[in-house]
Amino acid sequence: MQAKCSCHTLSASATRQSLALPSRAVPFSPRLTAGLGSSQARRGVPLTHQRVTTRPAVNVPALTVCKAASAAKAAPPSAVAHLRFSRGSPSKVRRVLDQIRGRSYEEALMILEYTPYRACELIIKTLVSAGANAKENLGLKKLKLYVSECYCDEGPILKRIKTRAKGRANRIAKLTNHISIRVQEKVETS
Repeated sequence: MQAKCSCHTLSASATRQSLALPSRAVPFSPRLTAGLGSSQARRGVPLTHQRVTTRPAVNVPALTVCKAASAAKAAPPSAVAHLRFSRGSPSKVRRVLDQIRGRSYEEALMILEYTPYRACELIIKTLVSAGANAKENLGLKKLKLYVSECYCDEGPILKRIKTRAKGRANRIAKLTNHISIRVQEKVETS
């Protein structure tokens, strides 16, 4: 694998030698070591089938091949808004968020306004808040904004009991969610 840069190229073997890592070292994965990767982790079952790696013992500074490559990675400013602990199923919110991801700010508002789902009201509130954050805190123009990232995470589940016949009871799970929307200014390519 070659590093993509006009002024320097490093092969994978040269990178391994400069880092003083063994040739078969697996990159560090914080997701595996934290145990947050699969549904088994939430049940408390150890992840015995997955290979867990550790960080290298040597402090390795971040490799900067050239200034041009590091300058190209600078992301444009973005504003984010969160709506936490809102009632509703995360899957029902995600199907609406999928419709606005990557769209312009105004187009996303129009889509949400005429979509007949209850989750749209909460998403409109969050999107308007993200636009206001971009305008007030970063000085960005709302006409140039687009939805760069939007997702819905699962919140805590409110567990309730419904009485049934013959002294039995059924459990009812009332789901909550956390909505996050990030907006950025479109970069004009010339």
